[in-house]
Amino acid sequence: MSLSSSLYTGTSGLSNMSSALQVTSNNIANTNTVGFKKGEATFADTLYQTVGTMSGASQVGLGMSINTVSQNFTEGAFETTGNSTDLAIGGDGFFVVSQPGSEEVRYTRAGNFSFDESGALTTPDGYIVQGWYVDPETGDATGAVTDLVLTEFTSAPEKTDEITVVTNLSADGESNSEVLSNVYAYEDGETSSVYSDTYEYQSVITTYDSLGSPHELTVYYDKKSDTEWEYIIVANAEEDKRNLTQNTGAQGLLARGTIEFSESSGEIVNMTMEEFTGRIGNVETTGMNEMEDVHFSVEDSQAMLLDGYGIEMSYDGDQWELDQSTLPEAYKDAEIVYSDSQNVYLVLDPESSGGEEEPDLKIKLDEYAMAGDTITFDINDVNDLHVQDVKDVSYEGDTANNTSVGINDPSVMDKDAEGLSLVWNPTTETWHWSNPQGAADAGTLVSEVETSNTAAVNTTAANIDITNAEDLISVSDDVSVKYNAATGEWDWNEPLKTEDFTDPTNTLETETDITMELINAGGEGAMATQPPITVEWDGTQWVVQDDGGLNVSVVAGESDASKVRLEIYDADPTKAATVEYSFEDPISNTPGQTLSFDIDPTPPAEYANAQIMTTADNSLAIDFNGNSSVDLTMNVTSGATTALAGGETLTFNLDPDTPPAEYENAVVSGDATRAVIDLDGSGGEDDREDIVFTFEEEMKSGPNTHPLEHQSTISFDISGSTAWRTCETEEAESTGYYQFTTDFLGGEFGSTETDISFNIGSQFDGNNWQNDSLSTTQYARASSTTYQDADGYPPGDLTGVEVSADGVMTGNYSNGQQLDLFQVALADFTNPNGLHIEGGNMYSATLESGAAITNKPGENGLGEVASYTLEMSNVDISEEFVEMIEYQNGYEANAKIISTVDEMMSTVISMKR
Repeated sequence: MSLSSSLYTGTSGLSNMSSALQVTSNNIANTNTVGFKKGEATFADTLYQTVGTMSGASQVGLGMSINTVSQNFTEGAFETTGNSTDLAIGGDGFFVVSQPGSEEVRYTRAGNFSFDESGALTTPDGYIVQGWYVDPETGDATGAVTDLVLTEFTSAPEKTDEITVVTNLSADGESNSEVLSNVYAYEDGETSSVYSDTYEYQSVITTYDSLGSPHELTVYYDKKSDTEWEYIIVANAEEDKRNLTQNTGAQGLLARGTIEFSESSGEIVNMTMEEFTGRIGNVETTGMNEMEDVHFSVEDSQAMLLDGYGIEMSYDGDQWELDQSTLPEAYKDAEIVYSDSQNVYLVLDPESSGGEEEPDLKIKLDEYAMAGDTITFDINDVNDLHVQDVKDVSYEGDTANNTSVGINDPSVMDKDAEGLSLVWNPTTETWHWSNPQGAADAGTLVSEVETSNTAAVNTTAANIDITNAEDLISVSDDVSVKYNAATGEWDWNEPLKTEDFTDPTNTLETETDITMELINAGGEGAMATQPPITVEWDGTQWVVQDDGGLNVSVVAGESDASKVRLEIYDADPTKAATVEYSFEDPISNTPGQTLSFDIDPTPPAEYANAQIMTTADNSLAIDFNGNSSVDLTMNVTSGATTALAGGETLTFNLDPDTPPAEYENAVVSGDATRAVIDLDGSGGEDDREDIVFTFEEEMKSGPNTHPLEHQSTISFDISGSTAWRTCETEEAESTGYYQFTTDFLGGEFGSTETDISFNIGSQFDGNNWQNDSLSTTQYARASSTTYQDADGYPPGDLTGVEVSADGVMTGNYSNGQQLDLFQVALADFTNPNGLHIEGGNMYSATLESGAAITNKPGENGLGEVASYTLEMSNVDISEEFVEMIEYQNGYEANAKIISTVDEMMSTVISMKR
């Protein structure tokens, strides 16, 4: 072995120590490099030379070499930054980046990313971070790994689908309006449509249309009863673009309803909603299209100013045809000018349209019509389009200054009706309709006509002439008259009344007050009598001196010096009347004292001023209201087989208790304290008191309480509308809430309409309303809004991003929305030390590293991502200094070898000299 071998051995030590020192110096140089992984150099001895020794062959080393320079992939320290796109990996894995316009992929632990001018998330060297785009609806990553380029610099607006308004409505609140929806009024230019003194509380909430424009909705509340409140939902009228409300005083009115609370707990037990539909109401369909599939568009609002109910059309397989029999008077000339299976164009008044065929109303169907399909709808008068109210109320008799009106269910007021009237019958103590003209038209005003002599008196309807039906306002049963042959006149044959006893005279020898009392009216009246009825005191008892042509008897045991009681009848003793005259002081025993009086039958109690006006041909004419104008004529002898002989009676009923034609099923009930109208005749427990008139003081009752001109009556009109559609509970089953319709954009045929759910903190579960933990209540504290919210939002600009642990980057927008944008990808390798270092904190895959295994952060063994954080170098400077000293010592030792060999070689050379 030569000295040169030793020289080369030392040289290898110097060279490799220098290389190891280079690794250390590189580590020290990158102490503050983001994501840097320190290098670690390891040494290995080289080939050995075999030499002979005394003990045989041995090996002598020829020096050393660098075995490996590997990366230490332990985590570096995390440093917090103020940049949301600074990312660090807590655990295994590398960020995946790619050079723009290239398929070249690199890997890095350095997460100091930022967005470039094009929105790409890049490294400082311009490499684009890789990952997946996220579906904003589901939050799921979609597609393949790709460049992460920010495109959502703005957040698209979202229309409002649900509003939540949770309130407490004061249990001590008061009712300010009879029907809250009736007080709404809009005129062009007005901004306030509901005055503050017409409701108890209001709450305002902001909603958004599909373009992101804000619109305020106001919910007004008013107390209806102890446990029930009503509400209306109103938009700014000028922002309400629903076609069927334009140019009306109801523009802006969206919905109304009631909220019912438990009397004991103050929590919701039920709620209702009615949606305001506008000019077209009561839409019904059969066939392919449901009600919600039929859309109306008013093209000429001036052509549909009047009510028109029940317009019906049908499809014959080729075109639509109007059912002429259903056309109301206001639209009797309406025509369909074009139609197909999905469209109908109508001219409602061809004459006013000047013969033009430009449609006044268009109808569009979502589904193709089939032969036999029908559509029925109403047109509502533009005036008071939304109003369902009792109007122009007037009171007479005991009702005057004594009555308040209550409307419990305005929804049944679906038609206008004028001149309605109720009458109190004090004799029967009942309320009834007073609709004599309607009853006359129906042939029921005069009914059950009977006579005691069918041969002499004709009772057929043809012989009854009603000339002034409007005077027959009150029900009166068994109106009876009798013919007097001596006078040739008819007279009343009513049961006796106190006022029938007239002209009392006496020859009593005592100065005393005489009081007359009708004990029993009997079942029939008596004719006027001449001479008068006279009874005489014989000193011990009363005897009938003159019966006046009637059957008169003194009631034994009930007559004495203090009183005389008489029974009087005409022909039938079972119908006898009983009258008693009593004296304040008993009369003396002197016989011959007399008491006389006349009986002059009077009209029925309901028509106290009625007069019989008999004509020469023995017809019967009656003036029921005493104005000397004949109201009812009966030609009693027309067609008779015998002449009137005298004593013939004629009995009939007057029954004006007929509902108005507009509400033919209406039923009236009540008593002396109130009058109740069940307007639709439903009779249900919850729906039989639609209109209630309540009296502060009870109605007076009893015979002849009031003459006709002072009779207790209530007259009124009904303002009706079919522009309210009742929302059924089945409609709330899908979302748990009722929905109402808005349209702030005015698209054709309602194409821009939005249904908004109204959440008051109670959901319908298919059977009952279930209250949430936070729900509307009625407690004894001031009305207030507890919580309100509306989904939907305006457009917004990107203000920043956030990255979650799973690598999902979320955009924060100025409209308060957070949208998931994309998810950062991570990769790992079977042998990370096999990666090729590319510089710039990047690595590339090699055969030794194996293919990259790409996945989402936190999955398949990959670490999670931390935002606002950078992973620093994992270089420990103290360790590096120690290694540097070791390498320095090694270097010096190897240098000593070389210098020693050099000296030895110098000695060898000197030996030659």
